[in-house]
Amino acid sequence: MTTASASDHDIRALADRLSDLRDALGDDYWNDRGVRTLQAELRGKIGTYGAWGADKLPMHQRSRMTARYESELAHLLWPR
Repeated sequence: MTTASASDHDIRALADRLSDLRDALGDDYWNDRGVRTLQAELRGKIGTYGAWGADKLPMHQRSRMTARYESELAHLLWPR
């Protein structure tokens, strides 16, 4: 099992912030400018997580983890 990278910690921290905001803001969550900024940042971090890098996990592992993040965090990024 691999240990979590700095990118994993960043993604989880942003997700936690968004989750807290979703609880606090309720229906206003989807219209809040700060939330939209954090969502864009989270989408960017998830996207770059899967990008190639010499010091990153092999592609198949990054692809699986990227898909997992997109699935697990979809409720924070896109309205149903």
